[in-house]
Amino acid sequence: MLRQIKTINAMTLAFVLAAIAISTTLTDTTLNRNAFYLSALIAVIALLVRRPHSIPREAAMVALGVFIVGLSQLIWHWRFPAVSMMEADEDYLTTSLRLIAGAALILALGTLRDSWGRKTLLTVKVLIVVGFLYTSYMGLYYYLKTPDVRLQIKTVSTMTAYIYVLQSLLTIYVIASLNLRRKSLAIAVVVLITIGLILLTETRSSLLLYPIILLMMFGRRHHFSLRTMAIACVITLLAAAITSHFFSKATERLIGTAAELGNYQKGDGNSSLGSRISMWKAGVDAILHHPNGQSTATRLASTTDYINRHEGGNPEALRNLVFHLHNDVIDASSLQGLIGLTAVVLFYLLTFYASRLGTTARPILLLVLLPTVVIGMVDTLFIDHRYVTNLTLLLAIYLCLSPSAAANVGPNEK
Repeated sequence: MLRQIKTINAMTLAFVLAAIAISTTLTDTTLNRNAFYLSALIAVIALLVRRPHSIPREAAMVALGVFIVGLSQLIWHWRFPAVSMMEADEDYLTTSLRLIAGAALILALGTLRDSWGRKTLLTVKVLIVVGFLYTSYMGLYYYLKTPDVRLQIKTVSTMTAYIYVLQSLLTIYVIASLNLRRKSLAIAVVVLITIGLILLTETRSSLLLYPIILLMMFGRRHHFSLRTMAIACVITLLAAAITSHFFSKATERLIGTAAELGNYQKGDGNSSLGSRISMWKAGVDAILHHPNGQSTATRLASTTDYINRHEGGNPEALRNLVFHLHNDVIDASSLQGLIGLTAVVLFYLLTFYASRLGTTARPILLLVLLPTVVIGMVDTLFIDHRYVTNLTLLLAIYLCLSPSAAANVGPNEK
C-alpha cells in the first residue's frame, strides 16, 4: 500500500514536471530541458515499480513512432561522425536523445494516466494556461525591445511561430475542458493573442494553418453553435482589421507567396519559396544517389552541385543548404537514407492510427499530427531540439488529458 502511494505521488510529480516543461519551451531553455528529462526519469521509474498488467495500444504506438525517429537519428550520428559544424552534425545527437527520452515519457504517462485525479489535472491545466500567458507576455516584450525585426522568442521566428501555435492549441483544448462561465470569451482572447504574435513572426505557414485548424476544431457538431459562429466572425473581422493596419509586413509576405511562385516558374527562384523548391529538388536528387545515407558534407557538395547545374545557382537556396532542406521527409531521407524515410513515415502512420483507436488519443490527430505534417512539408522540424521536446511533451500530455482521464478521480484525490 505504501509503495502504491509513493508510486502515485511520483507519477503526479512527473505529470506536473511535464506541464512545466511544455509551458517553458520557448521562454526558458534550461528549465524546459531539466523538467523534461526529470519528468521522463521519474515516470519510467514509477512505471517499472508499478509493473502494470497491460500497456494501452495508443500509448505504445505513439511511443514506438517517436522512438523509431530518434533511433534513426542516433544511428546516423554513429555512422557519420561530425567533421563539420553544420546543423545536423550539431543537433542530431540532442534531438535523438530527446526523442528517445520522450518516447519513454509517452509510454510511462500514457500507461499510468489513471494515477492522478482532479486536483492534479486542474494543477496541470492551470500551469499550461499560465505558461501560455507568460510566453505571450515575453513575445510582446521582445517585440517592443526590437520592433523593427521579426519576432523571436529565444529562437528563430519560424520556430517561435510553430511552437507557439501548438502551445495555443493546447491552451484552447484545456480551457474548453474547464467549467468556466466565460469559456467562449477566454478562448476568443487566446485566439486573438495567438494571431497577433504569429503576425509579428511573419511566418506564412503558421498564419495560414492556424485558422484552418481552429475551423476544423470548432466546426465539429458538438462545438458548432450560434455563439461560436458569432465569436468566430468577430475574431475574423478584428484580425483582418488589425492585420491590414498594423501588420503590413506580414500581409505583404502572404500576398507575395503567389508572386514568388510565379517568379520561380519564370526562372527567378531567389526568394523564400523559390529557394525551398530548389532545395527540395536537390534533396530528392541526393536521395536517389545516396539511398543508404550520407554525411552532411557530402550532401552539401551534391546539393550545391545540383542547384548550380539545374537551378541556375539559386543564391537563396545555396545560402540555406548549410542548415537543412526545409522539408522533414526530404531532409531525413537525404541524410539517413531510406532508413530515415521509413522512420518519419512510420511515425506519421503510427500516430495517425493511434489517434483513430479511441477517444484517448483522438486530440493528437488535429492538434499535433496535422500541424507537424503540414509544417514539416515546408520546413524541417525534427532537427530542432525545442520542437522535438515540445512534440513529445504534447503527445504525452494529450494522452493524459483525454476525457476518460479527466473524468477519473485518482486513489489519492477524492
